[in-house]
Amino acid sequence: MRILLIGPTGGEGSLPPYLNVLTTGLREHGAQVDRLGSPGIPYAPAQSAFWPADRIIETAERLLATVDLNAYDVLSIHYGNLEIEQLLPCLWTRQNRPPAIYHVHCLDWTLFTTHVPNQTLRALVDNAIDTMDGFVFFGDYGRTQLARQYHFAVPSTVSWLPTTIPPHTRTTTRTAWWPAAAPTEPRPVASFYGYAAPWKDLAGLIRACKRTRHPCTVLVAGPLWDDPHQAGTDLSREIHTGQSHGATEVVAVPTYLEPADRLALVQRTSFGVFPYREQPTFQGSGAIADYLAHGIPVLATDIANMAELIGDAGQIVHPGDDIALGHAIDRLSCDTKHRNKLSCNAHRRSNLFSASHHAAQCLQLYDKVIADRTRSI
Repeated sequence: MRILLIGPTGGEGSLPPYLNVLTTGLREHGAQVDRLGSPGIPYAPAQSAFWPADRIIETAERLLATVDLNAYDVLSIHYGNLEIEQLLPCLWTRQNRPPAIYHVHCLDWTLFTTHVPNQTLRALVDNAIDTMDGFVFFGDYGRTQLARQYHFAVPSTVSWLPTTIPPHTRTTTRTAWWPAAAPTEPRPVASFYGYAAPWKDLAGLIRACKRTRHPCTVLVAGPLWDDPHQAGTDLSREIHTGQSHGATEVVAVPTYLEPADRLALVQRTSFGVFPYREQPTFQGSGAIADYLAHGIPVLATDIANMAELIGDAGQIVHPGDDIALGHAIDRLSCDTKHRNKLSCNAHRRSNLFSASHHAAQCLQLYDKVIADRTRSI
């Protein structure tokens, strides 16, 4: 099978790490995969502004002009809120092309509503959804939510986001966060990493920690946690040196973690903690897969696809319930038998979060969509 995988090829975090492991997984299953994508989101740091609409359109047109779509059996397309790639399906509408399958990375596309307001372009992005020949959803939640907005009658599958830590990655301990994850006193370490975002409730996590009675270290890592506007709270006291809240020490390390760093952190972690809140565009976490793929239990709030991802490999609490979150942190910190049981459950289902498993499920859908197209010709 010849696949053109369309999505951002550069930048840290978000889609590129997923697309890298998906490409590897598809190739391991025998597919021929080529990549097409932009090097990053259409944002000019020097001007602290997004590109104007004309420049975004021109860039998308140039990108599409570099490839012959009909050299492939299927188009695997990926974009979230901000990526230029969301314009490509609008641009190829009048072209003959192979079937296109959209991997649904978010439930709304804010580039042309919030950042570069343009009603015409946003309408084109919306309309392009109806032209897709298939969908990969990262949870039943995402499929249900998109079905409320669009009446699609094409094949789809649900396949959870895989770990973006490539196989055979070697760990490292030479990082800024390592001392925080190796406290001098023996105590459990809970961790949570990724970019600061509006749907991540760090203020709520700190309030919950203030209720804890059993020693624990909570390590928060990732870009922008040193920006109170992005983090939703001021973490200046927590950065690098840590700050006690109740019996829990909270440490923030505002640094991007490469795969080797993420693997080292996951291996040092007793349980992951994901305090999220409702947000219309959010359909599920990718970072959770790194924990579950390595047999680490997860504590999370009941947002989007969290509960279906975690299953019996962790605990779920209601969002905004600081008391329940604090109690859950305490239990996972002090009840070793309970934590070990959840860890066994996580190990039992860890293969569900491998890139190979995810790629195989995607290929099954691709095969079906290609066969449907062939029969209809």
